[in-house]
Amino acid sequence: MAVRACEEKDIPAVVCLMTQLAEVATCGYEFETDRLRDLFVKMAARPDTYANFVYEDEGKVVGFLSEVFYMTFFHRVGTAQVNELVVDDNYRGKGIGHALMKAAEEEARRRNMDELEVGTESDNLKAQAFYRKYGFDGEYILFGLEFDR
Repeated sequence: MAVRACEEKDIPAVVCLMTQLAEVATCGYEFETDRLRDLFVKMAARPDTYANFVYEDEGKVVGFLSEVFYMTFFHRVGTAQVNELVVDDNYRGKGIGHALMKAAEEEARRRNMDELEVGTESDNLKAQAFYRKYGFDGEYILFGLEFDR
C-alpha cells in the first residue's frame, strides 16, 4: 500500500472515485473518462501548479487527492490547496486519507508554501471531523459561487 503520483493510466479509477465524491457532495456531476484524461494531461503539463496523488493497494487505486499551488499577495510564497480528496467507500477508516493528506502536506512543504488549505461542504461533518483530526482549524470560511453549466 502506497501513495504515489497519479498517472494517466489511473484515470479510469479516478473517475470511479470522483463519482463517489460527487455522491457525497450531492452535486449530481457525471465524470467522463475522456474529459478527466484531458484535464489530467493539462494539469501534468503544469507541475508548478498541480500535483495529483493516488493511493494504491495491491495494484488497485483506492484513493485520490488533487492539490493546486497558487500565489497571493498576502502570503510570502504561496498557498497549497487540496481540491479533491476521496477514498473508496470500501477502504475508508484504514488511514488512506491521512496518507494522502501527508503526501499533500509534504509536497507543500517541499515547495516552501506558507500554508495548506482545504474546504468541504458545510454539511459534510465527516470530512470536517477528518480535517480537524488531521490538524486543520476553522481559520476562515470558504464561500463558493457555483455557475450553471
